[in-house]
Amino acid sequence: MNGYPEEELRSALRALADRPAVPVAVPSPDGAVRAAARIRRRRRAAGAGLVVAVAGLALLVPQWSPGEGSPMPAPPAATAGPPSGQPAATEPAVQATPALGVPYAHDLYVHCGIRFTKFAGRWWHADPELPDGTLDPAVWDNPYTAGTMTLVSAVEARFVRHDAGPTVTFRATEEEPPLCA
Repeated sequence: MNGYPEEELRSALRALADRPAVPVAVPSPDGAVRAAARIRRRRRAAGAGLVVAVAGLALLVPQWSPGEGSPMPAPPAATAGPPSGQPAATEPAVQATPALGVPYAHDLYVHCGIRFTKFAGRWWHADPELPDGTLDPAVWDNPYTAGTMTLVSAVEARFVRHDAGPTVTFRATEEEPPLCA
């Protein structure tokens, strides 16, 4: 047997058997169940907190989607619009829900002429259209010209360049604009 005398092996086994037993802490099933329930409650609370944080953030951040003007909307103005008889504020209002007479930051696409623009979630058609050949490059920055869009009525809006240059009148339309030719 592995080179050990049989008597030595027996005495070693007896010595192990005679040692006092060391108590081993075995968790009770109730403790394991309580620990699992505690973990589930913590996860639910963390998830609920995350949902509340996202919902609160969604209410605080203005609605914006790509392609509707500026890469990022300007911060909201302190008031809904300038008092009557005074010039517009230096920072235009955000384009969330347009109000009559309030200027909103807007980048007008002029690369293919001034024909259509998307403002406040809908398409607008220039009245009259300004084809590409009629635009003065010294006046209109290509491909986008920065300015403000002001809602004149429910179906009419007016674009003004950032430096109070030429204005363009737009009418609301349901038609999709054609691709740039």
